[in-house]
Amino acid sequence: MESEYVRWMKEFERNQRWFIDDFERILREYRDKFVAVWNQKVIDADTDLEKLSESVKEKTRSAKGVYVGYVSEKPIEMIL
Repeated sequence: MESEYVRWMKEFERNQRWFIDDFERILREYRDKFVAVWNQKVIDADTDLEKLSESVKEKTRSAKGVYVGYVSEKPIEMIL
């Protein structure tokens, strides 16, 4: 039997894949914003990550499995 954690991670991966696959459309609508994806749809977007986080918690009651990504034409640079 699958643990609850594994189910959340699978949902997160499905939401992330949807975000990547539909990025061009998302870019046109949500440019320069953070977007929250749940059940393979954008449930909210904001330029302020903290505000988005609070809104997502209210809408989902937990935010477990929600993918949050930043929408920009510019490549993201990461320092590891």
